[in-house]
Amino acid sequence: MVTEAAAVPTRVDGDIAEIMALMPYGVYIVGSRDTLGESNGMMADWVMQVSFRPRMVAVSFENDAHTLANIRENGWFSVNFLPANEEGRHLAARFLQPYDGNKVAGRSQGQKAVIHHKMDGVGYSTAPHGSPVLAGSFAWLECEARQFVPCGDHTLVIGEVIAGQLRGEAETLSSEYTGWTYSG
Repeated sequence: MVTEAAAVPTRVDGDIAEIMALMPYGVYIVGSRDTLGESNGMMADWVMQVSFRPRMVAVSFENDAHTLANIRENGWFSVNFLPANEEGRHLAARFLQPYDGNKVAGRSQGQKAVIHHKMDGVGYSTAPHGSPVLAGSFAWLECEARQFVPCGDHTLVIGEVIAGQLRGEAETLSSEYTGWTYSG
């Protein structure tokens, strides 16, 4: 016997945003470099493996992200895995600001004009194709961008993993550890 389900009322904006904020995410630093050689890093939590053969990952970027522009220019990016401890959390916090201070609503004119060079004062080396690898990461991947897929106010970049290194063992920093959420 098939029964018809009763319509379930929803509070679309409030409930959906709250529910999506409950989704646990890893907290990664995605590194990029512009064509002039300036390195940049941004916090990303929408990162996942999408293929075994070849090994591929997908990262979702806001359409106006500086890192996305860098990846479109040179085709490479790194994914830095931070440890789930206070050192990893502290390092991740350095990357909370957007590159362009103008992206945050409500800032003063002076704050809007600030460009945040987030790699300043952060120890890093470079992967084989020039992507930044943070000294504080316990693992990293370097990826060549293969596809750019428009996804509403974000762009999904699918990259083939070309290089990587596991430099230690740790649990990966996550939204469950930090208490931070990013649900759009």
